[in-house]
Amino acid sequence: MPAEWLSSSSDVPGRLSQALEGALYQLARPARLRRLRRILLALFALWAVVALARLIWAFVPVADTAIPDDLPVINPVTAPPRTEAGDDVDIERMVGWHLFGEAGANAPIAPVLEQPVEAQPAARDGIEKGAPESRLDLKLRGAMASTEDGLGHAIIEYQKRQAVYAVDDKLPVSGDVVLAKVMQRQVVLDNGGTYELLTLFEESDLGSGVPAAPARNPPVVPPATVVDKRVESDTTALARSYRDQLYEDPQSLADVVSINAVRENGQLLGYRVAPGRKREQFEQLGFRAGDLVTGINGISLDDPANTMRLYQTMRTASEAVFELQREQQQLTLSVSLDESLAEP
Repeated sequence: MPAEWLSSSSDVPGRLSQALEGALYQLARPARLRRLRRILLALFALWAVVALARLIWAFVPVADTAIPDDLPVINPVTAPPRTEAGDDVDIERMVGWHLFGEAGANAPIAPVLEQPVEAQPAARDGIEKGAPESRLDLKLRGAMASTEDGLGHAIIEYQKRQAVYAVDDKLPVSGDVVLAKVMQRQVVLDNGGTYELLTLFEESDLGSGVPAAPARNPPVVPPATVVDKRVESDTTALARSYRDQLYEDPQSLADVVSINAVRENGQLLGYRVAPGRKREQFEQLGFRAGDLVTGINGISLDDPANTMRLYQTMRTASEAVFELQREQQQLTLSVSLDESLAEP
């Protein structure tokens, strides 16, 4: 039996090759080949029709189908049971938990700004006693003490430039120098904690010790010539405009007039005026080149302490009366500052 099985199994490849040769021989016949080709074409046509039908049905809308109620649901969604009344939420208690940190716990503490304390009058009492004369390059040109407590303003010159300073203002010199006190004819400077005096002018010891000899023949002062410009409306308008510029932009007055102090034997006599670039306006106001102004509105200009007084008076004055000295002749020049008083 085994021998027969082995012999039959060894003939299998031969039989398969014979069967394959026979099938290929049958297919090689033209009639069978044409039939096979027709069958394949029919199969391909059938497959193409089915594919085209599926493509068309894919674009055709299909009505929604209702899901039967008795369809079993797999893994249904379960919700927790709802209570009839929810628990009340304690908002105040939640705030007390400080879940996100306590508000302001790590915030930087803003520094408390101390309000500047105005110097009391008692702090300036007697600071001028024993104070030496200042050696700073400063000159006191005017002083106006407003009250008895040492407050006020002073005109101080530094490097040929004058400016108005109030108490506690820093002065334009190197170091920590401030104006500490204002008196009638002198001021006190605080130079880095040391008090120093700055006077309006120095009195000559020699001159104060020798009495002045009485004049035997006092000079005869001729009567002053009066020049009245108050009736000229154009001059009034011009004078008023320059008065406004004096308090808004003093440097703009240099276009009209230049002013230089005149001293004799160390004593201030007044201020000599000369025309600026606008000479016609200078002459329209009634001035001439070389006029020496010795007083304005009754305030003498021979004392630098009157400068601040004059500055305050002219702010609201309705007219300006200049006392001039022109070529050894006394002259009074009046100009109106109120347009309502000028004649048309």
